[in-house]
Amino acid sequence: MRNKRNWLVIIISWLMVVGLLSLFAPSSKEVASTSKNAGLPDTALSIQADKVIKENFSSNEGIPLIIVFESNKVTNDKEIQKVLELMEQNYSSIPKFSKIPMEQRDSFVSEDKKTFFVPLILEGQLESKEIHEKVSEIKENVSNMIPSDFNTYYTGPAGIASDTIELFSQADVVLLLATVGIIFIILIVIYRSLILAIIPLIGAGIVYGVVDRVIGLTGKFTSITIENQALSIMMILLFAVVTDYSLLLHARYKEEQNMKVALARTRETILFSGGTIIAGVATLAFAVYEPYRNFAPVFVIAVVIMLIAGLTLLPALFAVVKVPKKKEVKTKIWANAGNISTKKPWKVAIPILLLLGIGTWHSTTIIYSYDLLASFPEELSSREGFTKLGEAFSEGEIAPTTILIKSKDEKVVADVQQKLEDRPLVSQVRPSSSESDKYTQFSIILKVNPYSKEALNEVETIREKLEDQQVLVSGETVKQVDIRNINKRDTVLVMGLMTVLIGLMLAFQTRSIRASMLMMLSILLSFGAALGFSTWTFDFFFGYTSFSYRIPLYTFVFLVALGVDYSIMLMSRLKEERKQYEEQEAIAKTVEKTGGVISSAGLILAATFAVLISQPVMELKLFGFAVAVGVLLDTFIVRPLLLPALLSITIKK
Repeated sequence: MRNKRNWLVIIISWLMVVGLLSLFAPSSKEVASTSKNAGLPDTALSIQADKVIKENFSSNEGIPLIIVFESNKVTNDKEIQKVLELMEQNYSSIPKFSKIPMEQRDSFVSEDKKTFFVPLILEGQLESKEIHEKVSEIKENVSNMIPSDFNTYYTGPAGIASDTIELFSQADVVLLLATVGIIFIILIVIYRSLILAIIPLIGAGIVYGVVDRVIGLTGKFTSITIENQALSIMMILLFAVVTDYSLLLHARYKEEQNMKVALARTRETILFSGGTIIAGVATLAFAVYEPYRNFAPVFVIAVVIMLIAGLTLLPALFAVVKVPKKKEVKTKIWANAGNISTKKPWKVAIPILLLLGIGTWHSTTIIYSYDLLASFPEELSSREGFTKLGEAFSEGEIAPTTILIKSKDEKVVADVQQKLEDRPLVSQVRPSSSESDKYTQFSIILKVNPYSKEALNEVETIREKLEDQQVLVSGETVKQVDIRNINKRDTVLVMGLMTVLIGLMLAFQTRSIRASMLMMLSILLSFGAALGFSTWTFDFFFGYTSFSYRIPLYTFVFLVALGVDYSIMLMSRLKEERKQYEEQEAIAKTVEKTGGVISSAGLILAATFAVLISQPVMELKLFGFAVAVGVLLDTFIVRPLLLPALLSITIKK
C-alpha cells in the first residue's frame, strides 16, 4: 500500500507541474520565430552585401513580393497601365509606372500582353508571421482593387514565406491527432487492452505539457530561437520515445511482477538511451546554419524531460493502474531469429550487408536541391506565380540578383555590366532607381530558376570573378550559395561528431570496443540504406529527381540517435544473459527476450514518423518516409539478425 502511495505522489507531482506551467508559462508556439539572415551567420558574404545595401540604399530594405497578373485574353496598353497605376497609387514601394519610360515599363509586360507583374517591397525586418499578415492584407486589397477578369498570383521571397506559414498553420493539430491515433491503434493491436493502450498516451500527454511550456520559457527568457519545424518534429519524437519507454517498462514489469525490480532492471537502458539521444542532437549546436543549430536546445530540453519521465512518471502510471492479465501469445519468431543469426552468422550477415550496401551506395548518387518551391504543392500561389513568370518572362524574375560596385566611375560600372551581359545565364541587366554616394547598384535577371543548381553555380562564379573589382552580390540566389557551402561543412562536422560521441558512449556502456564498433557500423548502414532506398522510391514512383539539402543531416540525426535505442536495449539484456549462458547462447536468448518489445517499439516509432508523409511539403514527406524505412530496417533486420550475427562472428575464440 505504501509503495502505491509513493507512486501516486509522483503522478500528482507531475500533474501539479503541468498545471502550474500551464498557468504561468507561455506555450512554445507563442514564442516561435524564424532564423534571421535566412539562417546564415553575419560573416557570410551575402549577408555582408545586404548590410551594405541597408546602410547605403535605405529604400531597398525589406523583402520582395512579386504580384503576377494574368488574363485569358490579350490586354491593351490602356488596361495594363490602369492596373499598374492603381498599384502605384496604393503602394509606395513599387516602381513609379506613371513616370518611367514606356520601353522600361514594357519589361514588366509579356510579349503577348497576357501577363504582367509588379515587384513590391515589404519594408522593415519582418518575422514570418508578420510577412504572412502583410501578404494576406495585400491579397485582400488587390482583389478589391483589380478587375475580376485578371488572375492574380503572389510569389517571390515574401510570397514563398507567406505560403510556408499558410501550409503549416494547421499542421501541428493534424500531426498531433494523427500521431496519437496511430499509436493508440498499434497499441490496441499489440496488447488487446484499452488500459495498456491509454497509459503510454497519458504519460506522453503529461510530458508534452511540461516540455511545451519549458521550451516556451526558454524562448521567452533567452536569446534561443524556437522554430516551428523543430517543434513539430519534437512532438512526434516525444510521443514515440515515451511510448518506447512504456513498452520497455511494461515488458519487464510483466516479467518481474514488481515495478521497483522492473525499473531497476531497465534503468540503465533508459539512462543510456536518453543520454545517447541528448548527445546526438546536442551535436547540432556546433552547426553554423542556424535552423540546424536551433534544433539542439528544443530536443535537448524534450529528451531530458522524457528521460526523467521514463524513470518516474511512466513506472508510476503502470504501478498504480491495475492492468488486466492477458494470456501471453508465445511466438517462436524471435527465438528462431536468435538461433539462426548465431548458428549460421555468415549466411545471415552477407545478404543483409549486401542489401544495406546497395542502398548506401545509392545514397551517394543523390542530387540535392536548394529550391524550396519545388517541394510545395503545384496549386500554391507562390509556385503558380513562379511558373507563370517563367513562361511569360524569365524564371529569374522571381528573385533578381543585386550587384553592388564600390565605385561611381562610369567606366568601371560599364566594364562590370558588360562582363555580366556576356555571361551565358544572364537574361538582362536592369538599372536601379536607388542611388548612393559610394556605390552603384543594379540587378541581373537570370534565364534559369534562381534556386536551381545552374543558377547557384552561375552566381557563385560571378561573385568569384568580380571579387577583385570590389563587387558585392546580394539576393536570394547568392544566399543559397552561402547556405550550400555552410551545409556541406555542417553535415560533415555533425555526422562525424555524432558518430564518434555515440560510439564512445556505447563503448562505455558495453565495456567493449568490438561491440560498440559493430553497433555503429550497423546503424550507419541502416541510415545509408534508408536514405538510398527512400530517395530511389520517390524518384521511381513519384518522379522526384532532386531532394532537399537538409534531408541527409536530419535523417542521420534521428535515425542514429533513435536506432541506438534498440542497440542499447539489446546490449543491456545481453549483459544479464551472459551471467547464465555462454556468449553465443546468451546472444540468442537476448534476441528471443527483446525481440517482441524492440519490434513493437520500432513499429510505433516508424508509424509516427510516417505521419509526416501526410504533410503537403515534399521535404517532410521524404524525411518521414526515410526515418520510417530506417527504423523498420533497424528493428526487423539489423537488430534481430545482423548485429547478433556480427557479434557471433567476432566472438573471441
